[in-house]
Amino acid sequence: MNAEGVLLAIETSGKSGSVAILYNKQANVVCHMELLAPESGSAKTLAPAIARLLSSHRVDIKSLSAIALLTGPGSFTGLRVGVATAKAMAYALKIPTIEIDTLDAVAMQCPILSESLYTVMDAYRGQVFCAQYAIRDQGTGLRFERISPTEIIDIEILLERANKCGGLGATIDFCGPGCDRIRRFLAAPTEHADGFEAEWIQRIRWIDGPGTDPNAESVARLGCTKWMSDDVLDPFLIQPRYYRVSAAEEVRLIKSKVP
Repeated sequence: MNAEGVLLAIETSGKSGSVAILYNKQANVVCHMELLAPESGSAKTLAPAIARLLSSHRVDIKSLSAIALLTGPGSFTGLRVGVATAKAMAYALKIPTIEIDTLDAVAMQCPILSESLYTVMDAYRGQVFCAQYAIRDQGTGLRFERISPTEIIDIEILLERANKCGGLGATIDFCGPGCDRIRRFLAAPTEHADGFEAEWIQRIRWIDGPGTDPNAESVARLGCTKWMSDDVLDPFLIQPRYYRVSAAEEVRLIKSKVP
């Protein structure tokens, strides 16, 4: 990141989202964030929020040098809106884009140390989006290390995996907006949930709440690290990462196979 550059960050992985700008000011990195209006979808609120953010901090749109954005996993509509907006702006301004995995943003916002942390987001249909990390203290703050790739997984399979990987008496850490879905799975009176011992369930440490929902400031800071190492993409190469087809596409695929 050069001294004059301004990075715009876009987070639209959920129903709403946020935007942020990050830049150098008097040798310090400054980041400002604005939340999108929660009562409306990102399709209606993203562009006005960007305009307000730039205007309130007196940043000319032509000062933007790169755009970082979450490309998935997340909401089909939200990701499409974010990618389309970033592409259009980056193309018009002739600047690069930087893609960020949504679960990396969740891991960056984790407030605890953990040698084995599962970041999770609700994928519905009895599944979650998941990736495994280690969160360590680097002296200047907490830093995450990715252990596994992002995947979509049945909750039961994830719990079985965590059960096998955890040592005797070890804490099992789950972080992110998918925690509530897993808790509901364990609370449901089914033979699947009953297969996990109460003692094991009590060793789960839940790290969730609004502070673990991905936000644009995390996207900006992750994007800045990639930007400084020149890990950028041509805008036309940015694509949403859904990790599965939409419900409508699944229906079309099923119908196409019916003789």
